[in-house]
Amino acid sequence: MSVWQTVTWDVARAGGFTAFGLLTLSVAIGLALTLHWQSSRWPRLINSELHNFVTLLALIFTGVHVLAVWIDPFTNFGWNEVFIPFVSHYRPLWMAFGIVALYLGIAIGITAHGCDLISAINGGDACMC
Repeated sequence: MSVWQTVTWDVARAGGFTAFGLLTLSVAIGLALTLHWQSSRWPRLINSELHNFVTLLALIFTGVHVLAVWIDPFTNFGWNEVFIPFVSHYRPLWMAFGIVALYLGIAIGITAHGCDLISAINGGDACMC
């Protein structure tokens, strides 16, 4: 195994684990926001900004993971194997889970952004966000 294979393999795994941890933390903070679990010493604005920041970091590390998997010479993936579920020759089930999770994350992001836009256009709270 060459140095480049080792680096891309390690970066892909580290990026994936970090993104998973950050997404878990983002969901936990989002649940805390939704259920109004907060301290009087810890303002809701800080929780909201922390949720946004952690989610953005998770998006960045997800991008690092996808890019590292794509350029990894060991797996030798093409674009179709990175973005189409069950096409991969390397662990197709787990790759499909990751690809579907990526698409679900994109859908959640678009929906959350769209909810803000709909609320701004209607002048009220049109969505349960």
